[in-house]
Amino acid sequence: MTQIIVLALDGEAILLKNITVSVTMQLPDKDLSGQASSTTAAEKGDKAKELRISGLIQFVDESILKRLFQLAEARGANGAKKRYRIANMTAEAVNMRQGIFSGGIDATEQRDKLAWQVTFTLKEQMSVPEKASARSNAKGKTAQQQTANGSGDAPSEDEAPQSKWAIWMNRVAGAGLDAVGIGAADSDKDKKQ
Repeated sequence: MTQIIVLALDGEAILLKNITVSVTMQLPDKDLSGQASSTTAAEKGDKAKELRISGLIQFVDESILKRLFQLAEARGANGAKKRYRIANMTAEAVNMRQGIFSGGIDATEQRDKLAWQVTFTLKEQMSVPEKASARSNAKGKTAQQQTANGSGDAPSEDEAPQSKWAIWMNRVAGAGLDAVGIGAADSDKDKKQ
């Protein structure tokens, strides 16, 4: 009899019998009411989702248990825990694509079933909040621009039209004031701008 694949990590099927998969996401906050009866709370940011997996591995399938522990112990090229692509309906439903083994892996003998009850957790990596934060941090950085006086920060997209307008207005207003004798005309300064 063939078994339906419910979970795969990097394309490798994790064959557990009676598999259950649940997902949790912590939404921590801090009570700000003090001694008052207010319900005000401070958000502490969205935390990574966690996929909890539990199932049975028959004693005769010892190689599956061995392989599962090898996956849990695996390290990436940089020495950190290996990140796995997750293929599972529950993970897909909550937009969880990658994860690492987290919080331990348990294998408990179930003698009446001639199997190990295996439980482990995959913690989300590169979560949607992480990606959004990385994008917003990237937008906040300014590009370097080479100018006649050296290099400096290039104006952002929002600043560029306003700066051009401000320079044009300064020239027009300055020329008008110079024409009526208010202020001093400095043609060298205008040429540099």
